[in-house]
Amino acid sequence: MGYLTVISETGFPHSACLFEYWGERHWRGFKPKAHKTPFWAGYVDTSDRSSFIKNSVKFEIIDEILERVRQDIETKYNKQFYQAALGPDCINLSVDAASLCGLKTPPPPNVSPDNLVINLARLNSNLVIKDY
Repeated sequence: MGYLTVISETGFPHSACLFEYWGERHWRGFKPKAHKTPFWAGYVDTSDRSSFIKNSVKFEIIDEILERVRQDIETKYNKQFYQAALGPDCINLSVDAASLCGLKTPPPPNVSPDNLVINLARLNSNLVIKDY
């Protein structure tokens, strides 16, 4: 068994996911190519977001599902146009990852990374491994 962790970040509002399976850690987020630009060509960010975690929630998920979801997320979001609050944006990526892993997700609109973490924990309280 592996883990999906959905985070909100300190500073500029941002959401990202950590996929942990088969002893590996894979960070995935969605960002505009032009830093802090609300509407721009986007890319799948793979940088380690550990030092930026503000809030997070962690769920136990089957390894095979996590690998498939990570790949599906990369395919869907690679080369998308980033549109803050309208989507697709970083929050949409996290919601899609959670949904594809079989978790209950809050209905749109989802505009706050902090609220997303809280709502995922609340909607899936029986599946939460750890939250901070």
